[in-house]
Amino acid sequence: MDFKRAYAETVSYKEQMKNSGTEARFNKVYDSLVTEITCSETQWDCFLKLTQLKDVIRDEHSRVFSEGITDSTVTVTKTDFYKELPKVSLQLDSLETKLQQKPFNDIEGIYFAEGWKYGVYKDRESYKGVVLESKNEHWTPGMMAFDVKKAFGNKYRIAWIDRNFTKFRSLNAETIVGGRFLIYGITKDLQAPFYYKPKEPKPFFYEELSEDIGYMRVATFSWNNGNVAKANAFFDTTFPSLTVSHLILDVRNNGGGTDKIGKPLRKALKKYAKKNKVYILVNALSASNAEQTAWEIGKLKNVQLLGDQTAGVINYGLNYGEKITLPSGRFSFYLTDLTYRKFEAFESVGIPVDIPLHTQKDWVEQVLELIAQQK
Repeated sequence: MDFKRAYAETVSYKEQMKNSGTEARFNKVYDSLVTEITCSETQWDCFLKLTQLKDVIRDEHSRVFSEGITDSTVTVTKTDFYKELPKVSLQLDSLETKLQQKPFNDIEGIYFAEGWKYGVYKDRESYKGVVLESKNEHWTPGMMAFDVKKAFGNKYRIAWIDRNFTKFRSLNAETIVGGRFLIYGITKDLQAPFYYKPKEPKPFFYEELSEDIGYMRVATFSWNNGNVAKANAFFDTTFPSLTVSHLILDVRNNGGGTDKIGKPLRKALKKYAKKNKVYILVNALSASNAEQTAWEIGKLKNVQLLGDQTAGVINYGLNYGEKITLPSGRFSFYLTDLTYRKFEAFESVGIPVDIPLHTQKDWVEQVLELIAQQK
């Protein structure tokens, strides 16, 4: 199998296959798939099976994806890719009526995004997401949009078809809470209050909320757009001038990036936390270097992690980021070549918080209430 030979070059495969249990599970799944996969399968079915094999190895930086329609000049409905996309044979009116009766906190039910309606129902070991209504003329009722299975800890593996049909993708980091899929971005109630993401749009921002409390937003560690210089200038200017004794650091929705931003931030925080208190806001969309920063600083005496468990994309990384495409040309993955080892327990699981925050009230306001109680 081409995928097994290629994936064996990832640092995560080399490390984790030293464990006899992991090796046995990988080989068992591999042996079963060798007999199952045939040339007659659809691209979606093959994608799900390759994802099943890859998921034995816990490495969220190295996900399998599948190429779709990349030529914007073609007629979408006439492509072979579109013609073999999965559809359900269920009676949709009956399915919708049944799903409307499901409790709000069940995974099964009716979900919405702007211009979209989905039905999510259980099918053996997974949940299927089927389109009921769509603002996109090419997404017709009955088409399968995504497939969800329980993964590690409180996470779910979600495999989905891009809405523009360019790729199949998957992640083990989906969090389903309060009638919402946080990564896929659908909800059972579009009108319900839901406080989860940060308000501040600037990537690097600081303001004093009171004479004793400061709020710092670090939205990214990405080296793009000159962020390394911007971030370090921000840290060099902001930290020496801090006069507050309580600092709220917001790294929600920070997908990570380079240590050239992460390390200077951690150094400044360690110095500040020696005499002051730090409250780090994280959520299920805090990933990679943002998680590493939260874990490193969260161990300190005067620091608390608040919010929601992080993404679990933490123990591996991409130095050169080489993209490996299988001989068929239909499936690819990125070759992870960095490992941190000490974060292995959190890979595909995430870092737990000291204090969970609910989603019915602004998180910064909740932290302010906590600070007032602890004074």
